[in-house]
Amino acid sequence: MRHTRPRHFYEVFANLAGAASSAARILHRIFAEPHPFTVLLAELAEVERGAAEARAELLSVIEGATVTPLPREDVHQVASALGGLVSLLHDTANGVQDLHLTHRAEPARAMASLLVRATACIESSVAQLKDPEAVVQIRREMERLAEAGIAEYDRASGALFAGDPDPMEVLRWKEVYDALEHALTESRGVQNLLSSIAQESR
Repeated sequence: MRHTRPRHFYEVFANLAGAASSAARILHRIFAEPHPFTVLLAELAEVERGAAEARAELLSVIEGATVTPLPREDVHQVASALGGLVSLLHDTANGVQDLHLTHRAEPARAMASLLVRATACIESSVAQLKDPEAVVQIRREMERLAEAGIAEYDRASGALFAGDPDPMEVLRWKEVYDALEHALTESRGVQNLLSSIAQESR
């Protein structure tokens, strides 16, 4: 049996949550700043690589660990959810590049900004996982962000069809908005998971 410090699990959780925040910030820069795609995608790929390695290491250790701070199933779920969110953000950025968009749209920047705030909530929840009340408060903020994301998505999708739009541009931007909305939904799901685990560990 391998001996793993209980604190190690929380450190990896924090690293994974930090990676999600970093990925969201880079994604936001894609929509907000005129940086070359290749530079930003390279940064995001490095974040995703580090998160995948941390997740794989943790999952390989957990079965042989003599002590875990949470039930093994919970550790597995948290590591998988956080690592999956980072991969989703990376895939979203790659999808934006593949669509060859010719301009930046304000709704995409706004939704990406909500993602930055949502992943910051997740990072805070991981840091305070031992404080159920704090995590519940953060969950309320996540709910507000999710509702704002749905409203922004509805406005953005409706605006695509105003006037006499280029059908291909409509399809491309609709795909972007769908991906950003999905990432916000997944962030909400991760927050709900963290909230549930915090409550159960009282």
